[in-house]
Amino acid sequence: MKRWIIPIVSVSVLLLAACEQEHAGASEEQEIATAPWTEQQLADTNSRLNQIDEKIKQLDEQLAKMKTAAESPQVFKDVPVGHWAYVPVARLYRENVVGGVGNGLFAPDQAITRAQAAAMLVRALQLPLSNKPSIFADVPNSHPFAREIMTAYEAGVVGGYPNGRFAPKESMKRKHMAMIIQRAFRLQATSAPYAGYKDVTDNTQGALEIRIISQHGIAEGSNGYFYPEGATTRAHFATFMYRALQNK
Repeated sequence: MKRWIIPIVSVSVLLLAACEQEHAGASEEQEIATAPWTEQQLADTNSRLNQIDEKIKQLDEQLAKMKTAAESPQVFKDVPVGHWAYVPVARLYRENVVGGVGNGLFAPDQAITRAQAAAMLVRALQLPLSNKPSIFADVPNSHPFAREIMTAYEAGVVGGYPNGRFAPKESMKRKHMAMIIQRAFRLQATSAPYAGYKDVTDNTQGALEIRIISQHGIAEGSNGYFYPEGATTRAHFATFMYRALQNK
């Protein structure tokens, strides 16, 4: 009987080793199969969280509209409660930052001029008006916004052109809007995600300022575009100003 003990034990050991190897292989396969599944679950969870964040943002906007409507009646005929810029326009009007264009209108889709933008910035920042004469050839002291333009210039918020002009009636380009808002509110770059824009490169004037105001949630662009050369509308400028003041 002793002759058979060693072979039997050897077979048992071999069977046990084979079982362990099979079990190890199954675990490895399961682990490999589990990794993509986990990543997909995380992706689905992040997607649901983003959807929830978007719904919360929409609810906050609706509540803000209701609160603003309750605090003050509709100010402008062309910016009703349902207008996307109703809250910024109504609140900034109540704070004497923005005004209308006459006849109870705000002209939200009209391009804002450089003079109007300078005046809004000075009011928003509550800067004391300058008493110095205008240094710009196209801004006489009799200009309705001469003091506001000089105040914004002395504060380092706006600048002129090399030929000594300010171009007060010229539309404020979106890239210039980003530059003056960044300067006015002294905004700095953050570690917040920034996907960039399809039409903004490192060579675009104001690229850094566009990045900064985007990181602070002041500007968002549209469908991946910022339109840096496009004109800034009065509604957009009021909205950017309102968001900047909220971050202040």
